[in-house]
Amino acid sequence: MDELVFATDSCLSGGERWHSGVKLFELPRRDCLICFAGETTRTYPLILNLISSIKFDEDLANPHTDITDVLDYITRLFTTLCNSIKGYDPQSFEDALGDFEFMFGGWSWKKNGFKVWKIKYSHETKAFLPFQINEENMFFGFIGDEIEKAEEFLTDEVSSGKKVLAKSFDMEPFKVLLRMIRDTTYNSIDGAIQLAKVHPPGISEFYGVYWPSIQGKKTFLGKDVNFENNPAVKFLDPDTCEVIGEELPAFIDEPTEDLYGINYDFVKECYSGDNFTLKEVLSKHEKYTLVRIFKDVAYKIFIRQQGQEETINTEE
Repeated sequence: MDELVFATDSCLSGGERWHSGVKLFELPRRDCLICFAGETTRTYPLILNLISSIKFDEDLANPHTDITDVLDYITRLFTTLCNSIKGYDPQSFEDALGDFEFMFGGWSWKKNGFKVWKIKYSHETKAFLPFQINEENMFFGFIGDEIEKAEEFLTDEVSSGKKVLAKSFDMEPFKVLLRMIRDTTYNSIDGAIQLAKVHPPGISEFYGVYWPSIQGKKTFLGKDVNFENNPAVKFLDPDTCEVIGEELPAFIDEPTEDLYGINYDFVKECYSGDNFTLKEVLSKHEKYTLVRIFKDVAYKIFIRQQGQEETINTEE
């Protein structure tokens, strides 16, 4: 199934360097995402204004308003805000504004497909302009530093994986970002990867990433995950892009109604035969349901064990 993937590093710079800055944002509607590259003194206020504006505007927050209309609002809002900046003398406005850009995209129900734009201020027109990313052939876009090198690496990834004939990506742009973060040559590209997807017909989903590899820590939006900050998201292995913790066992012990309850029949449908072997073909929803059932069963067994231990301790 096609999906729109946004990925970024976590490095913020501007006189000092942060390695865990949020650069990928969900707007108060789940069919689109926005990220940025460049001056945080400009991008953060603009994005915060945008989030607030959409949140308190019934029309903009309504999913029946297409993202092409949201795009038009973004360019007008950002233009108004930046053109209102004062007190930057003796600098020119161009120098004071700085260098930054945005990438905005999501699911357009009007076009029945994904749309993505780069958004950047034009000093010639004194306005923010959107530049739609070419949808022909393989659909991707980069913003930020080292664009030419990123495109060169992407060509290498696609060629080595023989993806040209398929005319579709399988996370190759993500792998380019991973490669450039790990290469200290590109020191402005750094920090844990931040990742989110938009699924048709317009549902966004954020992911955590094990960083810097599967042997590392869980991270989410650039920050380490801990007990106090433990978002309910799926976590990826950055090298394989596989979701960790959703693997299904090839075999299980004979299912019982006592253990699986109302899910007993469903589990028996998925694990059949004398050895209770996992069916070769399962839908994404069926796999997700099995993972959820097994987690519930594991918790049920844990609670039972705690009760038994408590009884033993009391008798002692």
